[in-house]
Amino acid sequence: MEKIVIKIGSNLLVKEKEINKAFIIKLSLIISKLIESNKRVVIVSSGANAAGLKYLNLNPIKSLAQKQALCAVGQVQLMKIYEQAFDFYNKKIAQILLTRDDFSNRYRFLNLKNTLIGLNQLNIIPIINENDTISVEEIKFGDNDMLSAYFAIGWGADGLIILTSVDGVYDKNGNIIKKYTEKEEILKIKKSSLGTGGINSKIEAGKLAANSGVKTCICNGKNLNNIEKFINGENPGTIFLPDKRMKNKKAWIAYLSHSKGRIYVNKGAKDAILQRKSLLPVGIEKIEGKFLKGDAVNIYFKNNLIGKGISNYSYLESKEIIGKKSEDILKIEDYDYEEFIHADNIVLL
Repeated sequence: MEKIVIKIGSNLLVKEKEINKAFIIKLSLIISKLIESNKRVVIVSSGANAAGLKYLNLNPIKSLAQKQALCAVGQVQLMKIYEQAFDFYNKKIAQILLTRDDFSNRYRFLNLKNTLIGLNQLNIIPIINENDTISVEEIKFGDNDMLSAYFAIGWGADGLIILTSVDGVYDKNGNIIKKYTEKEEILKIKKSSLGTGGINSKIEAGKLAANSGVKTCICNGKNLNNIEKFINGENPGTIFLPDKRMKNKKAWIAYLSHSKGRIYVNKGAKDAILQRKSLLPVGIEKIEGKFLKGDAVNIYFKNNLIGKGISNYSYLESKEIIGKKSEDILKIEDYDYEEFIHADNIVLL
């Protein structure tokens, strides 16, 4: 493995209502060793809320405005601790705060990837967190488990390690499931007072990342040697194995892009799409949503979702061409594409 995403939750980072500095120092040592062995590592870290509460000596607060302010203060304190810890091992860090829009917007997503390339060239360790200071419900991840999965997919990581306070995912008998499959019956674990996720969000993150080709492990972060075990091919917890790696662009379409509309197709178009062919306007029966050229849209056949793709036309242009043959469309001024969605821009779901 060369590119590793490590997600650390609040339950590990916070001890007695303040950031556990000893834990971060141990984590920094292990990550520094990985980098010195030519691994590229990104940290997805919670803890800003707890750091803010400690710094301001406050009890938990409920006002949204105050919570956002608290995270703005706490993020600074959290990064100071990370900076001091990595200084012991002569490593530099950078902070990246993200919302869901930074992944679903293709232009911003590509800018994020360019930033990561630059940080890698400078041998700087990125530390990722959700941008709670500006996030609203529509663009929030909700927890850093899903953020870590999105990031691992977008970065094209080889592995994602979700560190938690338990040994992995339990079955109904309380035994660790070593290899997760959909058929397993899961023992649900209650959320903690500090974390926003829980075992269910970790499972969803593991499934999402593995479906895109990222090998994922949920394991106990109290034993940080589990990081090296996973990278060395061992299974220190519950593992999610990918069937195959999806190309970066296809992964972005399938899992990171936000669908802006619905395209309903006839049987001929459905059969063509399933055979990995392009969607032509003649095969479209109706459209829904106000999407623009370059937006992601979901593709349906008789209300069944069959795929997702990037439209060559806006919803206004679409009204003029759906149901028409290619030779008729090309005669219309300003309509340059024979395909409504090219096969290279379609992912089957």
